[in-house]
Amino acid sequence: MVTADADGAGIRFAAPEDPATIESDAATRVLLLWGRRPADPSRWHSAAGPEALRRVRTLLSGY
Repeated sequence: MVTADADGAGIRFAAPEDPATIESDAATRVLLLWGRRPADPSRWHSAAGPEALRRVRTLLSGY
């Protein structure tokens, strides 16, 4: 789970409560954490749509 608010940001494992917003393979998750994208966009998908993917990329691009 990635969280961010006025008090700070964090990344931690969490028990699933709902379907995942963004699903990917392990290598794609590493790329996301580095603020990068896989060359093959089929390696990740979001039930929430492309806007959720854009927000995550924007959040992680600064780290």
